[in-house]
Amino acid sequence: MALFFYNKVEGIYRWKKEEGRNCFNRRNLLRKGFGRLGGKCYLCKLIMETTENNIESVIAAVLDDIREKGYSSIQPFSVGKVELRMIQFAQVNNITLASDELYMSAKQLQHCMRASKGAKGLVVDDNDLIAFPQNRFQMDLYYDGECFIYTDGISKFIIHPNYQMKVSREVVKLVNFITATKRTDKKEFNGKRYIKI
Repeated sequence: MALFFYNKVEGIYRWKKEEGRNCFNRRNLLRKGFGRLGGKCYLCKLIMETTENNIESVIAAVLDDIREKGYSSIQPFSVGKVELRMIQFAQVNNITLASDELYMSAKQLQHCMRASKGAKGLVVDDNDLIAFPQNRFQMDLYYDGECFIYTDGISKFIIHPNYQMKVSREVVKLVNFITATKRTDKKEFNGKRYIKI
């Protein structure tokens, strides 16, 4: 289930909480250079864009934030439904999928861009990170006993099926993007550790 819902009366997206439903960006109603946008806070506007098939713009905004400030305040967001290959494999192998949607977060995108990875030439290009939600359906998919791994032969994108994280002071579990890195071993997935789905 999505972590936010659209309030038709107020015309904004609000964060789902067990006790009351409040805009999860209420502390971010003003942001330098943006301010209020049509009665919506900047981050809620980005969440709305994800539901309008503009997920790419949200990922790009997170990456821009990280490069400009070293972090991003944008809350974890859905990039679409968990695909059928993963669902069927999880069902057969008794793997718990914490949500029916795949999420990305600023923290994990920041992890992809660490200086240590950059020094080794392992950082995945921005365009590939931005296009991942759409391109994943054409990628090979593997399972290593803990995580699912998408790969296009050049890079790999790690997905945890039951990742616990804190979002707006709430501890939740999600099917979550963990990190991405360039591949250095072209034979990596030939090992017995990996199951191709």
